[in-house]
This record gives sequence, structure tokens and C-alpha cells, in this order.
Amino acid sequence: MKLKNIQIYKFFIFLVLLSTFYFLYSSSVVAVDYLPLVPCGLKSQDNPSTPEIEGACTRCDSFKLAHNVISFILYGLVPPVAAVLFIYGGLVILLAGARLEWISHGKKVFWNTFLGLVIIMASWLIVNTFIQSFGPEQAKDSWFRFTCSEKGAITPGGQPPPTALCSDPTGLAAQNSVPYPRQNAPELNQLISCIRSNFPNQNLGEVSTFDKTYDICNYTRGQRVCGSCIHEVNSCHYGGSSGTQGALAVDFGNEDIGDRIIGVAVQQCGAKNGRCEDGNSNTVSCLSSRATHVHINSRTCDKN
Repeated sequence: MKLKNIQIYKFFIFLVLLSTFYFLYSSSVVAVDYLPLVPCGLKSQDNPSTPEIEGACTRCDSFKLAHNVISFILYGLVPPVAAVLFIYGGLVILLAGARLEWISHGKKVFWNTFLGLVIIMASWLIVNTFIQSFGPEQAKDSWFRFTCSEKGAITPGGQPPPTALCSDPTGLAAQNSVPYPRQNAPELNQLISCIRSNFPNQNLGEVSTFDKTYDICNYTRGQRVCGSCIHEVNSCHYGGSSGTQGALAVDFGNEDIGDRIIGVAVQQCGAKNGRCEDGNSNTVSCLSSRATHVHINSRTCDKN
């Protein structure tokens, strides 16, 4: 056997081993954040026995479904399929012997797979470079993140009909021992101020405390007696189950630095805890493409 052929065989053996390692490694360490593919119509995670279905489907969920399908193809299908094709092409060449047509076929499979991966990766780099060069400032760091967060109504299970107090927020506030009008507890204002002071030149994103979408929920502690609410019942955003001075939680819109915000909030500013969440308030990694905000609870809130 010619020295040149031996070198070619060794080269492809190396590629086969490398692609196999890549497949095994990627399968074990890549965080799966695209499952379930259908992101709505699921039982409440806080109380699975409830007849209500939290996260009823909204317009946002159609986009989330498309995002999940794309992520599943890119991260769930492409790596293992590419690894299998690399192994197949390498084995065909290794087992070809003197059959030149086998060698030609194996090389064709290998290089077509390689070019396919290059095209997939290059497409993202091209789009990202274009946006970084010519796109608006507010889109440069987050164009590839999904941030739609519309919340659907609870279905089915039957909400209780609105009470007479639903047209009297002052009465609802008194009944649930929360302040009217809505406000942040002094403790929360101090926490927010402390966090901001530790990020003097950093954009923390939109800062949200009480429920801005369904104002009446700030006076029912999130109980659905007057309709839908953004947060769960007795959420820290509503003062927990016993807070009487206002909201005890804050959401920061810049999840890209979520881990840093959480670390500062807990270690330096006395927060109870923190986490990154998606649009349906599920806890996710701050590095996940599903993360939409950073949730921080102040020290005295008795809920999560």
C-alpha cells in the first residue's frame, strides 16, 4: 500500500473518532430548552392537581412553537445526523480497499455533510454580522432571543364569576390587606436601588414590579376572582401571601447578565433569591434562548 494512501486512511480515522466524540459530547452537555415543542395548554407546575390549565395558548405561542421547532432541528437533529454521516463516510473509505468507487462515494458523503454544516453555521454568522453592522442598537444584543410574553387566560375549569368588589379596587385592597393604589414595598425600592448602584453603566432592561397588565390583580393578590392575572396567586409581585406594603419582587429585562444580577442581588443587596424565567414564568437558565427576564424576590416575601 502506498504511503499516500496510508496517510489518507489515518486522516479519515481521525475524523471518524473526532465526529464520534462530538456526537457523544454534544448529546450529553447541550441544554435542551426547546422541549416541550408545544409551549402552551399545560397543567400548572405549581399545583398539578388543579383542574385549570395554566398557560393557555396565545398568539405568542405560535411563534414560540416555530422557535422550538427550529431549535429542535438545529440542536436536536443536525448534530447527531451529521455525526452519523461522518462516521458512515469514514467507514466506507476505510473499508474500500482498492475499490475506488467506494472511496469516491465516502469522500462525497463526508464533504457534502461538512459543507452542509458550514452553510448552517455561516448563515447565522452572516445574519449576525449584518445586524451588528447595520441594525438598530436595541436589537444588536438580543435579535436572536425570543421575548414575546403575552399570557393567555386560564382554561377550562371555570373561574368564579367576578365579585361586586371587582369594580371597587379600594374595597378589594382592604379585603386582602394590600395598599391602594398599587405600589412597591419600601424594602423592594431599596433592593432595586442597591442593584442599580452595582451596575452604574449597565442596561438592566425594563424594570417591572407590580402587575401592569391586570391592575385589579394587585388588589386580589393574584386570585382570579376578577379575571386573568399575569403572576401566580400570592406571587411576590403581589406582596406574597402576607405582605402589606406592596410588591416584593422585581423583574429585570436584561437576562443576558442574569447570573450577575442574581449574584449581586443575593450576596450584596440582601435579596431572598433570584432566577431567570421565560414568558410563562417557568424557571430556565439565564443562558437559555427561552429566558425573557430576571426575577428577584426581596428578603421578607413568604412566597417564591
